Amino acid sequence: MDESRGAHRESAAKWISVLHRQFQMYLNRELKPYGIRSSEYIFLVNLYEKDGVSQETLSRNLYINKAATARAIGRLEKLGLVRRTRDAADARAYAVTLTPEGMKLKGVIHELLRRWRETLETGLTEEESEFMLRAIKRMSANALALVEAARKDADGEGGTDDDD
Repeated sequence: MDESRGAHRESAAKWISVLHRQFQMYLNRELKPYGIRSSEYIFLVNLYEKDGVSQETLSRNLYINKAATARAIGRLEKLGLVRRTRDAADARAYAVTLTPEGMKLKGVIHELLRRWRETLETGLTEEESEFMLRAIKRMSANALALVEAARKDADGEGGTDDDD
């Protein structure tokens, strides 16, 4: 960090964390009637974009470890929203597909996400919203690079998978 910018200036990470917690509370409240938790909705959203992918692909696309993905998909399966079937190409892998019940929630979830986005963007110009999105994407890429570099360093030293 450039020292001239101030070592003690306010961190965007703090406010991103606040937004994340508020978003989780919003989703938990709004999705409670459907039995879905904030930690699970993102798998449905990903499947709405591309159905029939493997659990491993979901983990990779969402930067979520395999164990957490398996738990979430298992819970969504118990709710009757997704189905896991052995992948024909790889018997060790599961393909995850939406059920008709899972598809019925697509409109509900997209409406919740639209309302959240519009709430966040209230009072911002379109240019400000676009800039914010570009900046957050860049910050996410920077954070991912840092985490990946640290993981590679830890792997070289016999470290463990710590992405819970």
